[in-house]
Amino acid sequence: MRMALELGAIFGIGHEWYWRDNGAPNAVDWQLPHGLRAAGIKLTSTNGWRFDGNPYAINAVCHPLFGTLTTYLARENGYSLAESFLISTLASGTWETFLELREYGSLNDVMMTSPAGLPLGETAYQLVHHWREASYDVGAGIGVENGAGFAETSMHVGVNHVALAADVATDAAGVRSVDVAAKTKLGAHVASELDYHDVAARPEREWDKNTMIAIGPTWEMRTRAVGLDVYVGADAYVDFAMLKSEAFASWRADHPMATLRNVLMDRPQPYYYGAGVSVDPRVAVSTNGFTLGAKLTGSRTSSLDGHDRDQEIVDTHLHMTDTDMRGEAWLGYTRDDLSVTLDGRVHRRTGTANEVDAATGERTAVLAVGYRI
Repeated sequence: MRMALELGAIFGIGHEWYWRDNGAPNAVDWQLPHGLRAAGIKLTSTNGWRFDGNPYAINAVCHPLFGTLTTYLARENGYSLAESFLISTLASGTWETFLELREYGSLNDVMMTSPAGLPLGETAYQLVHHWREASYDVGAGIGVENGAGFAETSMHVGVNHVALAADVATDAAGVRSVDVAAKTKLGAHVASELDYHDVAARPEREWDKNTMIAIGPTWEMRTRAVGLDVYVGADAYVDFAMLKSEAFASWRADHPMATLRNVLMDRPQPYYYGAGVSVDPRVAVSTNGFTLGAKLTGSRTSSLDGHDRDQEIVDTHLHMTDTDMRGEAWLGYTRDDLSVTLDGRVHRRTGTANEVDAATGERTAVLAVGYRI
């Protein structure tokens, strides 16, 4: 009963927000017939479901937060994580089908709402209920990226089977980048993870956006050999992502009149929806307070073409792929709860948009001081 009342309150507030000014802010998306016929189209066929054209912040932030809220509330009401995922999925599907009645059901919202509730909602639930047992690592440092200086602050929290990490870099122009990751183990060797990556444009490198929800096998091992503490781990995920295309700007310059999917048209920061795979093997060796570690993260994403909200007016087929490779190595020293770390990072991004190829990259060094609370 309490779960039903809480969902009712959410939908009541959502209804008032959606229908502000008689629904005028959302009228541009009303492409299905009036009345329950629209719901019938969505419930009985795939013709009522497409990728939407909403701003990036709504799709990459607001929908994951909705999934977080509904999953968290279900966990608070005593449901298991699997049951909470089903409740969150039901809430998301009801919103898409009935509250946004005349809109196409959003395929990307389905992927970024209740699936994001697994890592984010479960992390919130565990931290609220077990905050005393959690480990908290906070850090601050200075770094150089492609010759430009910046300051970086970070926080990493872990408890039970969840982990949350946030890193924010700033410079004289303001916030330079924001990285947030939440990971939840769904079983002994399966995990779900959400990564949010937002980089502001600077003279020495381009802007970037990438939000990914992923699920797949995870593996970790800790052992001691020849006086060394050794950690080895790896994840292998299948991903759904919303990201910037590395090659799109060059392709667009050559095809200025082409009509494309909604999220690529006439936007200062165009993006696309894609599916892909990612892996991140990592290793660390420690002794006498010193730690030497390395990590490699690689992902490849391919655009999901067609089924756009405005598919009828799209006149050009554009397929995009992006490959992201990140390497990191660090040397650190820890005494009691205080640590000092020297971190080196390399990043290379390559992409294609039909016949056009493009690539960018960064080299970064960071010296940071950390403290475990």
